[in-house]
Amino acid sequence: MSIRKMKIELKKMVCVFDGQEEGLSIKKEEEYYGFETADTRGYNIFSDMKVDKDILSNWIGSYPKAYFELVDDKI
Repeated sequence: MSIRKMKIELKKMVCVFDGQEEGLSIKKEEEYYGFETADTRGYNIFSDMKVDKDILSNWIGSYPKAYFELVDDKI
């Protein structure tokens, strides 16, 4: 199996859903960064844009698009 590097477009967004009430790791009105999931129905969410050895760190999870509002479409 090979792993290929690909460019992704990170987007800055604000959470509009209080995930902590549901036991999730996202907080309402907090800023996050992310990119679309492969099926385009959600986002892979990160707490920041820190890159360690070409890998985005601080991954929080994948959540539906409805939980977020885009602040900046391209960073």
